[in-house]
Amino acid sequence: MESHKILLLFIWIIIGYISGSIPIGYIMGKLNGIDLTKEGSGSTGATNVLRKVGKIAAILTLLLDALKGFIPVYLAIRLQPCTFLVICVAISCIVGHSKSIFLKFKGGKSSATGLGILIALSWEVALITFFIWLVVVITSRYSSLGSIVAVPLAPLGLYLFHKPDSYVIFGVIASIYIVLIRHRENIKRLMKGTEPKIGQNTT
Repeated sequence: MESHKILLLFIWIIIGYISGSIPIGYIMGKLNGIDLTKEGSGSTGATNVLRKVGKIAAILTLLLDALKGFIPVYLAIRLQPCTFLVICVAISCIVGHSKSIFLKFKGGKSSATGLGILIALSWEVALITFFIWLVVVITSRYSSLGSIVAVPLAPLGLYLFHKPDSYVIFGVIASIYIVLIRHRENIKRLMKGTEPKIGQNTT
């Protein structure tokens, strides 16, 4: 790969990582005098915001977390139509959200940011994935279970909608990271029956 292309790729990865790192949930908590990294689950995602701050802040966190994933990936698709570069930007967004440079590499589970990325890659698959998540959450009242069920179905959706192979590969990588790594403690608590439901506070 030529040196200028390597530099361009590096710049786009940094853009994706910085965008993903913007700690929306943490900011929402601080505006209400709460440090979410030290409260509840310690996550800066919308679920912990809902428990510790409130519904409006949680909805804003969900939307803005999705937006910070959507914008850099959408711009990469429009301005640099190279699927490898697009996927590198997408991965950097997810890592940025969960390992924010602004929070000493703490963050959320990356589900909402992943949804924003999915909207940029395929709005149809994103809509289906969100619907599955919503159905699981409404029926079970476990936000984590919704992500654990819905996220792994995204790469299948990308495949069925004939998206580029690199998009499908990204979906698999993102699923492994979000479900098996970022949600590993949630999975343990779900198996033990100790996972808090939506609306149930945590200490």
